[in-house]
Amino acid sequence: MLRFLPLKGVGGAFLLLIFLASCGNDSDFYPNVVTEFAMVETDDAGRLSKLITDDETTYVIANQLEGYDKDTCYRAVCGFVPDGRKATLYNATGAHLLRDSTALAYKPDSLKVVSVWQSGHFINMQLSPLTQGGVQYWGYRLDSIRGRMNHLSLHHRQNGDPLSYTQTVYASLPIDSLKTIPAGDSIALHIATFKGDRVWKFKKS
Repeated sequence: MLRFLPLKGVGGAFLLLIFLASCGNDSDFYPNVVTEFAMVETDDAGRLSKLITDDETTYVIANQLEGYDKDTCYRAVCGFVPDGRKATLYNATGAHLLRDSTALAYKPDSLKVVSVWQSGHFINMQLSPLTQGGVQYWGYRLDSIRGRMNHLSLHHRQNGDPLSYTQTVYASLPIDSLKTIPAGDSIALHIATFKGDRVWKFKKS
């Protein structure tokens, strides 16, 4: 089980959903599914109710599922079919919403990086850590400020989990949570990989 690393303590929710539409007859076909990072909200009854994409488009989820924490926001990679202001959710894989772990001092452990990009107010990542099914921890830290360039790093802790096989992990760093970084400043995100330190640069709008 993979979890994100909060500022204090260890914990958090990791959402994993798989639900596919069924075909009623031979004339049915698999719809044109849009796949994007999004925030998924639940209502006061613990039902998935809203899907908000990174361009801030809000959809009401047509096929509401029950059994989730009440009045909660999840970060997920969602496959959905929009229809006006409604959307049918076909699949969703939980993403770690990274929190500030600057106060926790340890050297980040290495992993494989598939892609890193900015979307709306988030820096999104598709990562491939090595695992044997153990618990790993996630966060980010502010390392240094050089002029208007703010150096951050992905705070990944292997936590003794053996390096056995790769697992796809999604993570998002909410740029708006970087309160000490003024708008217009640049962000250099450092990630420790098995081939050394890699850097991606962005700007806070």
